[in-house]
Amino acid sequence: MQPTTLEGLFSTPSFLTIFFAFLLTIVNVMIGVSMLPSDNRKKRYTLHRIIYAAVVSSFILFLVIKYQNNQNSILNYAVFVYLLFVVPITKRINVTLHAVISSIALVLVGLVSFTNLF
Repeated sequence: MQPTTLEGLFSTPSFLTIFFAFLLTIVNVMIGVSMLPSDNRKKRYTLHRIIYAAVVSSFILFLVIKYQNNQNSILNYAVFVYLLFVVPITKRINVTLHAVISSIALVLVGLVSFTNLF
């Protein structure tokens, strides 16, 4: 049964985990942008990696919860693969491309968050 109120929505474990992943992705993009000056890179790189691991972990938890309810879609898996493979690969190619691809990941995680509503 789909939640019809905000209280019902925020009491859904799958929404809470993907919403947490969305918020962590916002924080990670902001930390990544603040790392662009080369003097800040070493200080914030570890934090950037830890938050990325937290995003992936919460997305895995989201997928497990949705799997238990037989509600996973191809979009959920596609966004997870994008987060897991495409975002880290672009870091090796170009820092600016990595920032753009990570921003697209933010939009995709938000898309998954709000398609969970229906």
